[in-house]
Amino acid sequence: MRAWQKALIVALAVLVLLVGGTAGWFYWRWQEMQRPVLVGGSETPIELPEPTPGEKINFLVMGVDARPGETESRSDTIIFVSVDTTRPEPAVLILSIPRDSRVAIPGYGMDKINHAHFFGGIPLLLETVSQLLGQSIHYYVEINFDGFSRAMEILGGVDLNIEERMYYPQEGIDLEPGLQHLNGEQCLAFVRYRYYPEGDIARVSKQQLFLSALIDQHFTLANVFKLPLIFNEITPYVSTNLPIDKALSLGNALANMNMNQVQMEMAPGEATLLDGISYWIVDEAGLADILSAWEHPPEPLTITPSGEETPAGDNGSSEAVPVDESSLLPPDAANNQPSDGNNEPPVS
Repeated sequence: MRAWQKALIVALAVLVLLVGGTAGWFYWRWQEMQRPVLVGGSETPIELPEPTPGEKINFLVMGVDARPGETESRSDTIIFVSVDTTRPEPAVLILSIPRDSRVAIPGYGMDKINHAHFFGGIPLLLETVSQLLGQSIHYYVEINFDGFSRAMEILGGVDLNIEERMYYPQEGIDLEPGLQHLNGEQCLAFVRYRYYPEGDIARVSKQQLFLSALIDQHFTLANVFKLPLIFNEITPYVSTNLPIDKALSLGNALANMNMNQVQMEMAPGEATLLDGISYWIVDEAGLADILSAWEHPPEPLTITPSGEETPAGDNGSSEAVPVDESSLLPPDAANNQPSDGNNEPPVS
């Protein structure tokens, strides 16, 4: 055997070992994130339905923010994410649910939705959101905000235009207005800040603004190489039931996603005071309309030989369908009525 052949065999062997070792490391770290769910000090199994082929894949993403001195964690951020990979370009619905939303919590009656996590952890919050939306939830991701900060630092931060002064030194929040680059800690400060006149509704709008910037700036194949560092940092702060093979499949499908493929919404409603406590009263009809439009998207437009735009499947004999470009934009969540409540769940 010639020297170059031996060198090639050695190089291939090293490559196989590196790839196999990396894959094994990823699997090991991913398994760490699939830790048992603890409710009241005991492990609680979570049984969720598996998505069927061709079905949209639904997630519940929970941002948990345990501040110093607190003995119970709260779901400060609740986001329903639905992924449709059956379209020519994968599409994603991101539906934020204000934490002050007054909903029926199984076994506890009407209360703020973020109390569900306090009362029964991930399982009860999953059940509550599924009941509110009338949607099956297949997977969950719960991330502590400390892990979020570390992940943003590895990605290199986010460029963002801050519209107003954000100052709350008790939580280390001190951001000046203007277009600027935010590091990991500053990203966390931006999404945590809640001391707006409009309360949590304004914070939801800011979080959606941040997600838009994050998707535009960091959902690229180039950032795949940062995954090992991100996994190594966030593993202690993340819990999920998403299998690694499904995660890799979705990551591949969404690697180059941009905001044209994303529909951002907030559960519509209005702010109300009940017995001195502020709530977000969800407009159930409006929420149903959002979900129905997501389940049944309009047919894509095609161009006829005459240059007219018609719905796909039309034989071209009917009149051209005019396109209102403004109707193709995602609704502005900031148009919802504001909430001025910052009440927190009871602490035992």
